[in-house]
Amino acid sequence: MKKYINSISAFQIFQLARYSTLILVGIVFAKTTLTQKAIGEYETFVFLAGAVSFFWLNGLLKALLPIGLNKSNNKTNVFSALLVIQSFSVLAATLLFLFQSFFSNVLLNGKPIPELVLLLIFIVVSPASSLVEYYYLLTKRNKAIVIYAVVSFSVQFVLVVLPVLLGYGVQLAMKGLVFSFVGRYLWLLITLFANGEIVFSKSFVREHLQLGLPLIIATLLSGSAQFIDGFIVTSRFDEATFAVFRYGARELPLAMLLANALSNAMLPVFAQKELLAENLQQLKQSVQKLMHFLFPLTAILLLVSKPLFPVIFNVKFQESATIFNIYLLLIISRLMFPQTILNGLKRSKPIMAAAFFELILNVVLSLVFVQFWGIAGIAMATFVAYLFEKIYLAVVVKQSLSISLSGYLPKRIFFIYSAIIIVIFIFAELIF
Repeated sequence: MKKYINSISAFQIFQLARYSTLILVGIVFAKTTLTQKAIGEYETFVFLAGAVSFFWLNGLLKALLPIGLNKSNNKTNVFSALLVIQSFSVLAATLLFLFQSFFSNVLLNGKPIPELVLLLIFIVVSPASSLVEYYYLLTKRNKAIVIYAVVSFSVQFVLVVLPVLLGYGVQLAMKGLVFSFVGRYLWLLITLFANGEIVFSKSFVREHLQLGLPLIIATLLSGSAQFIDGFIVTSRFDEATFAVFRYGARELPLAMLLANALSNAMLPVFAQKELLAENLQQLKQSVQKLMHFLFPLTAILLLVSKPLFPVIFNVKFQESATIFNIYLLLIISRLMFPQTILNGLKRSKPIMAAAFFELILNVVLSLVFVQFWGIAGIAMATFVAYLFEKIYLAVVVKQSLSISLSGYLPKRIFFIYSAIIIVIFIFAELIF
């Protein structure tokens, strides 16, 4: 169990490093002479790359973890997964190129796609580079995850911000971002070759796609809500407003990352059905530790975000604080893990159904709320939809597996914390 806990910690450190890099880049950009329009172009570049790849990449990565180890030859199936992901990457880049007028005219309100050729290269190389940390996770190389996180994200940060600090503009920063991911892609190939992992398994590809397809659809339906939110903003507002929304539309800097890291690290363990009771208890204990850290941190950020946002970024991003506060409420749904149990036990169809309902609710509420509260209404719709999804999945776990919410969540502490967070949010927004 000690190795398992270390795996969780190492993966959480990796996710923290990734998010910290995004935050630091945003702070540096806001403190330089870059205009909001230029920052909006960079955010659009990253946004589009994620929009065409996030769903199939996340689905395939989640499907990889329970079946990633090949017990017959004591190797991983990462190389086979690489071929699958690379095929999807090329397809995504091709479709973006063929339908660039649709993205430009319909989804970007007539604005051109920034640095199209560079964006296509980014889409081809960046998804597969994610396999490096997953290879280390599957092979339990926890120290390697931490070292890789520190080195790779430090390089990314320097390559992105240095051109801007030297006055070369945001276009060169985009090139630096792409170059950093090319380096990660090459490191993946070197790692697989050096460890004798160039092994293709047709049976794995079949199982990977079979297990991954419902997860791809689920991620598309659930995760696309944030991109639909972005497209609602880009279709109704200008690039400056989009930058304000993007700077605020970030969850608690640790919540999503630590929660996802815990969930991903648990997936290979839940594949061992004979240890279900022990794994549920481990999940419950891990969630309780996260709650005692993340809920108080959320409360503090709710109280200080409005005075801090103009200081950390600049006064033009003051409205981003309200968006950020709403996204902080997602901590409530993030610390519920019914999807981890279902995914680990290879029951992905309920996850797909929940994602469909969440997407419909999110889109409908976004279109309604934006009429009354502007971009803040779009963020509030996301909170409501995400919470609904987790409640739905918790009901499914109870009915289909006879596992109650208290079996993997310390309910009493969770509900007390959640009520406190909501009260503080109302105080921060309406009274403070």
